[in-house]
Amino acid sequence: MKSYEKEVKEKIEQDQALPPKLDLSLLKYFWQAGPFSGRSNKTIPKFLRKIEVLKTFTDNELRILSKYLHLRQFGPDEPVFEQGDLGVGFYFVYSGQIDIRVQYDEYDEQIEDASRKLDGRKVLSLELYDYFGELALLQENNFRTATALSRDNSQLLGIFKPDLEVLIDEYPIVATKLLQSISVILANRLFSITSEVRILKMKIANMEENYEKLREDKSEEEK
Repeated sequence: MKSYEKEVKEKIEQDQALPPKLDLSLLKYFWQAGPFSGRSNKTIPKFLRKIEVLKTFTDNELRILSKYLHLRQFGPDEPVFEQGDLGVGFYFVYSGQIDIRVQYDEYDEQIEDASRKLDGRKVLSLELYDYFGELALLQENNFRTATALSRDNSQLLGIFKPDLEVLIDEYPIVATKLLQSISVILANRLFSITSEVRILKMKIANMEENYEKLREDKSEEEK
């Protein structure tokens, strides 16, 4: 099955129209954003308002951003993108769950089950209000380092590189805020990775220290 991003990438390369964007009029957007739209929180405006990295956006800036977003329904096990794909989009999880998987090396002799190699190892699951794929908007040639699969039925809101380029030309302030938000995401991820590496180094140092102590104790016993 061809991934969603491969389909979009082909459209970009062939200079074809991208999938339809959200089409919410000014009146409809603010009606859905307000308290009179009903008890349901399942509206695009309310969803965007609850995303942490978009908290600096005004309501009108979120409305402008929504005009450049694409809403896509995914079926069970349908790939958003696959490991090795050239990235073109940044996504918000509007409903359902997305599994991020890292495929095993095809020559990894420790993994004998071919189907397990194909499915890969699940790194994490993303749910409502989570986001992923942000590097594709910043790097010229960003190849996906993992596969993103819809677990069951899910919906994603996405923005692609050509959308961002138009947004920069038409609404530079909104585009700047979006890029700042992506920078915050990357900074948070880098901090998390750095913390994990620091903890791992401490564990390795403790293991080495304990190993040396055991060797010394064993040496003393042999004497």
